[in-house]
Amino acid sequence: MTTRPSFLTTKGERKRATFLFDPLARYRQIAKGIYEWSNLPEDVPEGYIEEALFNYGGISAKEVQGLGICIMPASPRTYDIYGQPLTWLPTGLVGIPQSVPLMEESANPVLWLGAPLVDQVELFAQVMKSSLISLQQNVIALRQPIAIDGNVGNSANACVLSSELEEGELFIPVINSERLGVQVIDLKAVDHTQSLIATYNAMDNEILTALGVKNTGTEKASGITIEETRSVTQELTLTSTYGLKKRQKWCEKINKVLGTDFWVEVSGAYKQNEVEAEEDEEEQEVES
Repeated sequence: MTTRPSFLTTKGERKRATFLFDPLARYRQIAKGIYEWSNLPEDVPEGYIEEALFNYGGISAKEVQGLGICIMPASPRTYDIYGQPLTWLPTGLVGIPQSVPLMEESANPVLWLGAPLVDQVELFAQVMKSSLISLQQNVIALRQPIAIDGNVGNSANACVLSSELEEGELFIPVINSERLGVQVIDLKAVDHTQSLIATYNAMDNEILTALGVKNTGTEKASGITIEETRSVTQELTLTSTYGLKKRQKWCEKINKVLGTDFWVEVSGAYKQNEVEAEEDEEEQEVES
């Protein structure tokens, strides 16, 4: 029996794959650009630590025989009275047997955020995904649909016409009416595109705020007071300041244990955004 190659997909599979995407992929990329880590082992990919924190909420490092210093996502095993990890196990490492030394329990300091950021923003991301699906359905409904009513044996002409309409042609080919009838159907669709786009943007702003990144929700808009705008701006500053202190404190602890020189700072691009936010706030105060 022959098997269809995995790279060949049916039309139905391709259509279903349209929304089989990770709505959080963009935010993982943004999270990787907020902090800059230095003096890490040479084999650690750029942005690896921040992506691990985004997905798992914690990272740590330990020295493994034959591998040297390894940094990896950490899953707490035991906690102290303040809810901070005492011991941990590696997590998120695919294809590695549990019996190897790399996967052994460790008591090295853990950079623990309390919960993966992905858990905090997943609900917003799911609403974004639903709004995109609804938006696509609404846009399709707003198109003037064409019903192809062909005679038996004329499927070729029907397929050609259907393909041209799907590709967005602005005209309807002239076809012999005896062979193929064309009828316009009014679905009386209601335009919800603006409310769906607004919902998408609102969820996008919520996720960016959780990351500590300036967004359209932090800008002064009509009907929004300076105090409300300043409140969100302060939230971004607090988020980034707390995140930086927590990371730097972990660097100090793990460096003492492993004799390393790990360090982290806020990225230059993020600092630029903070300066722009302060300038915008000053302009808003002057205008008021």
